[in-house]
Amino acid sequence: MRWWLRVHRLPLVVVSAVVLTLLSIGSGSLSLLFPALGGTTPFASIPVAAVLPLVLAIITTTCLDRASARAAVRRTDLLELGAIALVLVLVVAVSGIALAAGAESSAALATVRNTGTFLGLALVAREWLDARHQSVPGVVYLFHAALFGREAPGHPAAWAGVVTTSSEPEYWVFPLVVVLAAVALSVRRVAGQR
Repeated sequence: MRWWLRVHRLPLVVVSAVVLTLLSIGSGSLSLLFPALGGTTPFASIPVAAVLPLVLAIITTTCLDRASARAAVRRTDLLELGAIALVLVLVVAVSGIALAAGAESSAALATVRNTGTFLGLALVAREWLDARHQSVPGVVYLFHAALFGREAPGHPAAWAGVVTTSSEPEYWVFPLVVVLAAVALSVRRVAGQR
């Protein structure tokens, strides 16, 4: 097991989770400009609290990939799922500590929500894509939400909550569905390998 942890760079993943979560929370409502294809403004904005969780999901899924040997797949899947759960728990814990220390709540909650969304999308995509491409749906989703997910300026559609730091309940529905689908598919995959 120690060999697996070293080979899959789990210390790098853990340090990345802590550092990127702190940077995401510290950025507050800072946003990056992104060209808008419609609407009244030439640019839309993507909060840093959406981009850094995507980077964390890419780092996590790139470092932790499936075994190529058939016999090792079940154990490797369990280790990978455990490591992904650890990353999500670290993000929640660091966000909780930052909230207790007085950080901006909207950025902390958006970081947790977006990290769960991107990790969940990667796990769902793993059913159909290989390990190298399982982060692609997260990137596509972020760009699609930034381009087409705005109902009104400053107010994205419920499915595009990743492009806002608002903590309104409507923006938690899509991430919750994605995480539940990822859990269901992961349990089915591991149970089917017995």
